[in-house]
Amino acid sequence: MIFTNFKEIDKLGRIVISKDIRRHLGIQTGDTLQINTEGDAIIIRKAEKKCVFCNSDCNLTEFEDKSVCADCLEKLRSL
Repeated sequence: MIFTNFKEIDKLGRIVISKDIRRHLGIQTGDTLQINTEGDAIIIRKAEKKCVFCNSDCNLTEFEDKSVCADCLEKLRSL
């Protein structure tokens, strides 16, 4: 399914992502989006959760809105 929307950027540089696109991609209020450029295109992706210390995406635990992997959590416990 292809979604095409044309949105104006407001005075603060914001755009609105339509409900259909957010629903299709599973984007919820509070999710973090990764914004990159590729040539003259802007690429917006739902950011994957990664450990704040080592960037691992395995065995994550949430702590105060941050993700920490099991290995780093174990290292923190041993301090």
